Amino acid sequence: MPTIMTGKYKSETVVEKNALAGWLRELADGVEAGELPSQGGPVSLDGCRGMKLSVKHGMGETLFVKLSVKFPKPPKTLGTALTDATGESDYPGDEDEEDDDSGALPKYKSLKKHMKQTFKAIGASLAAGQMPPALEARSFIADSRLMVSYPGKGDEFYAAYLEKTDAFQAALDAADIEALKALYQELVQLKRDCHSRYA
Repeated sequence: MPTIMTGKYKSETVVEKNALAGWLRELADGVEAGELPSQGGPVSLDGCRGMKLSVKHGMGETLFVKLSVKFPKPPKTLGTALTDATGESDYPGDEDEEDDDSGALPKYKSLKKHMKQTFKAIGASLAAGQMPPALEARSFIADSRLMVSYPGKGDEFYAAYLEKTDAFQAALDAADIEALKALYQELVQLKRDCHSRYA
């Protein structure tokens, strides 16, 4: 059952250039069906007042895709009325919705959240003896290559992480599920080592 939204829905993701067309087709199919595909389940487009899509170049062959959809505002309660009295926006996200053309990287927290979801989906498939879903795998690899652009988040682990990511990409291209399983565990260990110091 699609989630009914009020206020504003935002989605941020990183895709490789050669996967953008497929991502847009998936989005178009969802819009035609009246819902948006998302990691947490479909989001209903009922009441949609507007939609904004931006695509910016990231590192190398990656693209940063941001989708924002406006829905009717939720009814005001005493709590929101008090918030409005402070002069702050009563439309979550309005204050930062203007396009940012500074070329800045996407929010680190958003990137890590997305990576967690795709990495979990990959792990579940491998544990079931199946190849990981192509879109999730490509997205995770693109996210991984973007993640190492953030200074101070585990720089000394970046070279090893990139090496494993490249090997994971090669195993994915070769459809070598045993290599993917081994590399997945190595990526899990690298993540643990890094998060123990930078979580």
